[in-house]
Amino acid sequence: MKVNTLKIPGLLLFVFVTWVVTFPPLHSQSSHKSIEKLWEHLDVASKYHTGLSIYDPENNKPVFTYRDDNFFTPGSNVKILTMYAALSYLGETIPAAYYHIHGDTIVVWGGGDPGTFYPDIKKESSFVDFLRATDKHIVFSDHHFRTDRFGSGWAWDDHRFSYQPERNAFPIYGNRLWIERYQDSIVITPSYFDLVFKAIKGSVPNATRNEWGTEYVFVYNPRLARSSATIPLSLYENDVRFIWQEATGKQITFKDYPIVKNASFIAESNRDTLLHRMMQESDNFIGEQLLLASSLAAIDSMDEATIIKKTLAGPLASITDSILWIDGSGLSRYNLMTPRAATIVLNKILNEKGLDYVKAIFPAGGKSGTLKWSFGGEKDKPYIFAKTGSMKSTYCLSGYLLTKSGKVLIFSWMNNHFRSQPSEVREAMEKVFVYLRDHY
Repeated sequence: MKVNTLKIPGLLLFVFVTWVVTFPPLHSQSSHKSIEKLWEHLDVASKYHTGLSIYDPENNKPVFTYRDDNFFTPGSNVKILTMYAALSYLGETIPAAYYHIHGDTIVVWGGGDPGTFYPDIKKESSFVDFLRATDKHIVFSDHHFRTDRFGSGWAWDDHRFSYQPERNAFPIYGNRLWIERYQDSIVITPSYFDLVFKAIKGSVPNATRNEWGTEYVFVYNPRLARSSATIPLSLYENDVRFIWQEATGKQITFKDYPIVKNASFIAESNRDTLLHRMMQESDNFIGEQLLLASSLAAIDSMDEATIIKKTLAGPLASITDSILWIDGSGLSRYNLMTPRAATIVLNKILNEKGLDYVKAIFPAGGKSGTLKWSFGGEKDKPYIFAKTGSMKSTYCLSGYLLTKSGKVLIFSWMNNHFRSQPSEVREAMEKVFVYLRDHY
């Protein structure tokens, strides 16, 4: 019996064979060689400091690594560590405050919850309602706040930008001034800062403040009917007191009282709602406050250095690299992380919370958060769920990759010291991710 053979034009056959030989499927026996050839073809390692760790959790083995034990400035990839700390120490609902009643006085210690009156999260507050309803004399104490309003290694001149709000024990309104304008009518919240607020018409919109918070300036284009902005507040003790007095309608005084062991607490924000906001929008304020809230829950004080040390020695003891974890947000230039360490934490999150939880919290490529405009999938179906980390000359991405064969890969790709545009870095990264998606 004669069998018909498929005839392939010579040029097409050459292209097909070249592709198979150069980049064979990753699940073949030549898996490591194939990804190595693709890596050599991209030649990113000669252009800037880069490190990559790709891990297969199902088979408990690395798929590909390149300098995954090197240290990098991770930017907001630090929020992955903060997320795990919050999952380790905080319950589903975060205490907004702790309190103790003594006679006609109620002493209140702030819980560090970043959700109180945060306009982008919710408008009501059980903590504020509690204070409004009490007939006791209200005393605030931040004796348990054992750190500074700015983190170690933060840029000193970023105090005026909304991505670097101050930290404190009694956060409210996201520790920012919120500006809403319609025509020439302007409303600011909290209104306590009205005396030091100035609105100016101009062609280039801007919102800023001076170093000491004695002047807040909002420049708006009058040709636009509406505009809005936020400015980080400069928070000293009296500022905090007056803001909370405005919010509650009650007189508040500050005294330095140590927190008592039998203090009651007032439940406020949902932990996972805050984690979702932190990861999707890379919200630095929430990252910092969640780490401080975790610290209070674990060691009875707000001290990021101590809670970081405790977490690395306990829940994250499987990280063997001597990483430098400095703050909750990744704003600090002192943070140093390895791609290998990031994949270890991501694997723990996946094992403990499951893939559905991961997909609900992390930004989805081409769909949501900081990945809305990058790493999109086919037919509007995301295959990357990951946390970005961006700073000047820094772009990192760590998370989960879903392959067409149904596997889940964990990866961390860190890039430092590049002079090109981040879009060029992402373009090279996407070629590797697409290849993994289609061939592993």
